[in-house]
Formats: sequence, C-alpha cells, structure tokens
Amino acid sequence: MAPLKLEVPFQPLRNTLYSSFELMDAFDPISPDSMADTLDFKSYRYFISNGAAATTDPYAGMMEALHDNSILRSMTVFLQQVARPAVAIMGGHGERRDTSNYANVVEIARRLTKAGYLVSSGGGPGAMEATHLGALLANAADREVGDALTLLKASPHLPESKNVVDKEGMVDMQIVRALHAWAKPAFELGKRYIDSGAESLAVPTWYYGHEPISPLASHVAKYFQNSIREDVLLSMAANGIIYTAGAAGTLQEVFQDAAQNYYPKPGEAFAPMVFFGEKFWTQKLPVMPVLEALFVGNNKLTAQEFKDLVVVVDTVDDAVAKLLVHNPTEQKTANRMKALGFGQMMKAAELNI
Repeated sequence: MAPLKLEVPFQPLRNTLYSSFELMDAFDPISPDSMADTLDFKSYRYFISNGAAATTDPYAGMMEALHDNSILRSMTVFLQQVARPAVAIMGGHGERRDTSNYANVVEIARRLTKAGYLVSSGGGPGAMEATHLGALLANAADREVGDALTLLKASPHLPESKNVVDKEGMVDMQIVRALHAWAKPAFELGKRYIDSGAESLAVPTWYYGHEPISPLASHVAKYFQNSIREDVLLSMAANGIIYTAGAAGTLQEVFQDAAQNYYPKPGEAFAPMVFFGEKFWTQKLPVMPVLEALFVGNNKLTAQEFKDLVVVVDTVDDAVAKLLVHNPTEQKTANRMKALGFGQMMKAAELNI
C-alpha cells in the first residue's frame, strides 16, 4: 500500500465527539483488509507519516492541533449535556479477554453504569475495552454478559501491532488482517447493542494508534497528542478512578492523578483512588507506601483521610462500594476542570459559541 498523500483524512474542526462506528466506518467483518480503510486507521497513518508526536509538516501539525482543540470542546459539551457523574477505570492494555480480571472489570463498569455514572477509560484494548463492554451491557441480562465474554474469548489477545505502519506510512497488511480478526467479535457485539447499550466515554490517542479502538464505547474523544488526552481524562475523572493491574502506562496515570490531587485548587475535591487487586498493588507494584508518604508525610491528608480516599480492594463489591461511598456528583467534575483551566471553554460550551 503506497504512502498517504497530504490530504487530511479527518475533519480538523468538529462539533461532536466520535462514535466508535464513525471511526470504524469502513470496517467489513468479512473483509480482513478493510481495517486499513477505516477513518481510525487512516488518521493514524497520517499521524505517523507526518512525524507522529514530533510533526514534521507544519500544515499537518496545524490540522492535528485544530482537531484536538475541537475534540476538547466537544468533550466539554458532552460532559455538560450527559449530566452524570464521571468516573474512570484504568488498567493494562495487554489484559487478555479470557482472564478473570477482564471479567471483573466488565462487572465493575456494569455496576457503576447501572448506578447512574458515566464510565470512562483510555479507550484502548485490555482493561479499557472491558470497561466499555461493562457499560454497554449495563441493561443486559447476566446471560448476555456471559455470551459476550464467550464471543470475545475466541480472540483473546491483541496481536503485536507496533509495526503496522512504518514512518513512511507504509502498511503491513499481514498485521492489519490480524487486527481485523481481533476487532471482529467486538464489532459484532457493538452492532448488536448499538440501540440498547448504555453510554460510556473512551478517551484514546493516535499516539498509540497501532492499538485500534474497540467498538464498544458510545462516545469517543480521540486525540493526536497523548499529553492532552492524559490530562483531560484524569481531570474529568474527578469523582474517582479505579485502577486495575497494568504496567508503565497505568503507573504513570496513578502518579499523574496523585499530582492533581496533591495540588488542589479552590473548590476542587480529592478524587478517590481505588486500587483493585490486592496482590498486584501490594506485591507487584506496591504503590501505597509511596502514596502514603506523599500525602500523609507532607500533611496533605490525615492518616484517616488517606485510609478513606486511597484504598486497596480485592472484590468487585468493594471496588464499587469504595468509590460510591464518596457520593460522586457531576459538580465535582466541573469544579476540577475549572480549577485546571477549562473554565473559559466550559462557559463557551454553555453558551454554544
């Protein structure tokens, strides 16, 4: 496949967020090559062929910046219109679809959505996909959830895909076909529940565009710049984040969230941090001593406040309960976003200008 020409495959100025199916517009379940024709993949290819995060073409950089700003505004509008408290679930992109942890994340997201909350994630595979599956099936019967997990287990793990597009924009179609096979069962599920599934918000980035979105989120705020995406995702989740097992990316989010909690602005509440998986978070990545030293050792929280707000749990029941005990409200999200500098954009969104 020849490199892309300079035509921009995406709309730089948007008034709405994406849907999963807009990004996967050309996906055909019976055509493995169709993955490369989707808006999602073509936008990733454009991003890579123009220097990725270090854009080599000023025009491409301008188009990507315009796009990200309009997505940020559209996300602000969406959060105000949906009028539900936003919470987030973070975890590893490598979580297989056939693990107990994947199923547990599905159930956590399902319960939070049923309780009236807007569930969000980084919008990638693994634990992030499980988040949106749980939200999508919030109103489905338990049997349907089991059937969905069985369908996804047929393609349990995302294939290695870092080299699907090289720096010149050339595409490895063998990897494309492997990605198509992985995405197909989720695509079928998304289509099945497109009218009855509950809302969720995915916040992915083309910086990791070799990992395609899973078509299970109703709304997608996809950015080119990962730094913007990370900041707005954590800011939005002012009502709390549940962290499941992950690696460097998840750990980065833990401490970026900790930094936002450490330097609160007036009117900004501490966002609860719930760590799901006692063995993982106390033995493999023992974050609690560092966080306690940070918050309690520097007199940002009392020992009791830390115990209430930063917790390790080992069951789905406890994960949900420890988040909801803090009474999430949509106002907490608005307060944090205003504190972090989104006030003018929120006002413009309210006035629809």
